[in-house]
Parts: sequence; structure tokens; C-alpha cells
Amino acid sequence: MLEIQSAKIVLTLVDTETGELFTKEATFGDFKEVTKKTTTTRTRKAKIDDEPIPMIHLLEGKYQFNTKAIELTGFEPEQKVDIKFEKKGRTVTPVMCIDEKSGNRLTKTFTVSCRGSKRDNLIEYGDSFELIPYEDKEGYFKLKGNAPEKEDDIIDVPEEVEDPEEDIVDVDTFDISDVDFNFD
Repeated sequence: MLEIQSAKIVLTLVDTETGELFTKEATFGDFKEVTKKTTTTRTRKAKIDDEPIPMIHLLEGKYQFNTKAIELTGFEPEQKVDIKFEKKGRTVTPVMCIDEKSGNRLTKTFTVSCRGSKRDNLIEYGDSFELIPYEDKEGYFKLKGNAPEKEDDIIDVPEEVEDPEEDIVDVDTFDISDVDFNFD
């Protein structure tokens, strides 16, 4: 009969978001019997997709790059990616770039955290975005969303438009005494 008086256990844990490994050790005593148990650890890898164009998809609390988007941008895990909103005239365009100060970290599964007001602002443009290289700035990418285009200030025009000639007053023949003023 086998008798074990103490045991040392070494655990290797994997953070599924970052892929970072953690090692924990523990020592136990007064064991009577030990059974060996094997476990399999699965690590998540970036899903390989068949989309022909570089895209990001807005998910719950994050957005994910497809393979073509990672190839186009050249972004690497652990870099901080940010989406800024560029305003030109009346047009606002989401623009993606690397920003080590205000960006969120790109994980090994090619996702970036996107919560709160950033997500609220981005969802107005859609939930899937095509990445288009910015003409003048290397490393910057415009995001073309799948949301329908917004109509700027639609004005209802009546079907019958009055003839403006009727309201025009000839200054040369106008007589102020013909106007009835009533101040009651």
C-alpha cells in the first residue's frame, strides 16, 4: 500500500483574454490516497474567417477584428487601439489608430474593449465596420459602418407653393395711408 504524507501541487493557469500564464504552488499534508487526474486546457485562438474585406464587428463590450483587418492594419497584441471621431464640416467619421495614452489593449484573440460612451457613440454608425486606410495619415483607418445614412434636416415642402409675386409690394407706388393699423 502506498502512503503519502504530503504533496506539492503546481498549477499553471491561463488567462483566456490575454493568453498570459500564471503559476501557483501549494503544499498539502496528511494525505491517505492520491488519485491522478488529467485535465486538458484549451486556449482560444483568433478565429479565422472568410470575409474578403477588412472588418471589425462590435460585440457586447468589445469589438473584434477579422483576419483581413489585422493584416491591413499591422496591429499587434498588447498595442493600445483607439477610435476617435473626426469632424469635418457637418460630417463626423470614426477613425481608428494606435494610441498608447487613451486606447484599449488589443488582445491575442484580436478584440478590444469598447464600453460606455465610446460604444454608444460607435453604435450610431452600425455594428460592423469596413476599415479604409486614411489617405494622408499612415496608421489611421476610417471606419465605414453598416448603419443607414442619416438624412440631414429634412424639410417638408407643401405640394402647392404660393406664387411669391402676390406678396411683393412695389415701393414706388406704395402708399402708407392705405394700410389699416389697429392697436386694440
